[in-house]
Amino acid sequence: GGKQLAASSWPKQRSIAHAMPGGADLMSLYGATGGRTKGGVMPVAEEGFALAVGYALLWASRRDSCNVGFFTAVSEVLRAQGVTRMNWSRTTMVDFVTECVFNSITQKGLSTFLQRAVKGLTREQRDMLMYDFVQSVVYSYLARHESGADYDSAIAFCVNSKIDAVLQCTRLGGCPDWSVSTLLSQDIWDQLGGQAGLKEVSKKFFTHIVAGAQMPCPVQELCDVCGEPRCKSVGKRLELVYVACRCESLTFEQKSAMAARNPKRPRDSNERGMNSLDTAGQGIKETYERKLQVVAVRYPNKTAKEIITKMIGADVARDSLNTSDEITGQQGGRLLASYLHSIKDDASNDFLSSGVKNFLQTQLDKYRMFYPSQKGLLEQALLFLPKLEQLSAAAAAAAAPPPDFGTPDAARPRPGEAGPSAAPPPVEF
Repeated sequence: GGKQLAASSWPKQRSIAHAMPGGADLMSLYGATGGRTKGGVMPVAEEGFALAVGYALLWASRRDSCNVGFFTAVSEVLRAQGVTRMNWSRTTMVDFVTECVFNSITQKGLSTFLQRAVKGLTREQRDMLMYDFVQSVVYSYLARHESGADYDSAIAFCVNSKIDAVLQCTRLGGCPDWSVSTLLSQDIWDQLGGQAGLKEVSKKFFTHIVAGAQMPCPVQELCDVCGEPRCKSVGKRLELVYVACRCESLTFEQKSAMAARNPKRPRDSNERGMNSLDTAGQGIKETYERKLQVVAVRYPNKTAKEIITKMIGADVARDSLNTSDEITGQQGGRLLASYLHSIKDDASNDFLSSGVKNFLQTQLDKYRMFYPSQKGLLEQALLFLPKLEQLSAAAAAAAAPPPDFGTPDAARPRPGEAGPSAAPPPVEF
C-alpha cells in the first residue's frame, strides 16, 4: 500500500491503484465507500482528507502552482508533522488535487480565480477569501465520504484526520485560530441540512471559482437583481451551464423597479429624474454636449456602426474611473446613449428604426449572460436615455409657438365692417 503511482493518466492510475494489494490509493477517497475494497478498509481516507485541506490552504495563500515543488510540498510538510504517513509523487498529487479536491477545475483556472479575487482586498478580506476557499474543500470532502452522514461522525472523521493541525499549519498558510469547530459547528450543520447541505454549499463555491476563472473576463454567476444563480459548474474543467433566474423573463423596466426596491443596491442619480433645482436640464444638456465632443475627437472619420461597435466592444471599459464607488459602465453608458440619441433621426441609420431604447435592449439581451462589462454599460445607457429624451421634449416644447387665445371681442370687426388691414394669407394650391 505504500507504493507511489507513476502513471500519468487519471483512468490508468485508478486501474493500477485498484489492482494494488489493499487498494490503498488516494484516487478512490472521493467514492462513497472512502477507499473500501474487497481486501478491507485501509486508513487512507484520513490521509487524503488532510492532504486535500493542506492543498486548499497552500493554493489560497500562494495563488499559483507554478513552483516545481508545489505539488509535493504539502505531503512533505504534513509527513514531517506526523499528520500523514508518506510522501506522494508529484504526478499522483497533480491528478489528486485537480481531479478530486477541486472538482476537475484546471490549475490555471484556480490560479486565475484567486489572482483576480484578491485584487483590491484588505488583509482581512483576503483571509476571509482563503477561509471560504478551504471551507468549500472541507464541505466537499465530507459531502462525498460516508463519515459525513451525521454530525458526530463527521467531526470524529475530522479529528482522526488531524484537520485542526492542518488548518493551523502556518507553513501552508494556515491560521492558529482556525479549527474544525469554527468551520462546521452543530448550528451550521443543522442550518445547512446535513450532508446534502454541505454538498450544495461546496457546489456553489466551485461554480463561483469557475465563473471567476473565465477568459477573457469573469462571468457573473448570480443575478444582480434577484440574487439567484445564472450558471452552474458541471465538473468538467471550466465548463459552465447557464440557467435562467426567476427575473429572466422580466423587462428592463420591471427589473429596474425590482432592483430599486432592494436597499442593498446603490441607486444611480440617473434614476431620480432631473434635479429639482435644474428644471431646464442644463446639467444634462452640458453632459450630452460634452459626450458628443468626446465622440468627435475619439472616433474621427468613422461610420455610426463602427463607432458603436468600438464603444460596446474594445472600448467598453475605456471611460472607467476605477474607483470603488463607481457604478459599472456609467460613463461609457452615457457616452453611448448620447451618441445614439444624436443620430436617431438620421434615416441612413436603419438599425435605429425601432428606436434607441429597443436597440439598446436588444444588445443587452445579447450580452447580459456572458459579458458583465457590456451588460453594465448597456444598462447605464438605458438609464441615461430617458434624461436625453426628457431634455429633447423640453427643448421642443420651448420652441413651440405660443397658444392662440383668439381675437378679443373689442377688436373683432362688426358685420359689414372691414377688418384691420393685414397682408392676405397665401393662396392655397
